[in-house]
Amino acid sequence: MINRNYPRLNLWLPGGAMHDKHSHIIEKFPKKSHEIARLLEKDPEFFALSEDYDVCIEALQYWEQIKEPEAKTRVNEYRTLLRELEEEIFQILAALELQRLD
Repeated sequence: MINRNYPRLNLWLPGGAMHDKHSHIIEKFPKKSHEIARLLEKDPEFFALSEDYDVCIEALQYWEQIKEPEAKTRVNEYRTLLRELEEEIFQILAALELQRLD
């Protein structure tokens, strides 16, 4: 797994906006929805990763709409973080696929 050295994501999303948990990860990887559901149920680390992914997307959407000077910096940070999270999720799902083929 990728070492994620970043603060909890909701620190930069004012108000801790409500969101449908885990919806974005399933939208991103719809063909893996059954595997994702199984991992969410059985793997606390994957569950946390999925929550981070959802919050990251919502924070990115928030900062993309803000016109303040710091917004551009936050957008760039969240885009980078989103790519890292997607790569980590992809690696986990690919490893599951390989295990299934063995």
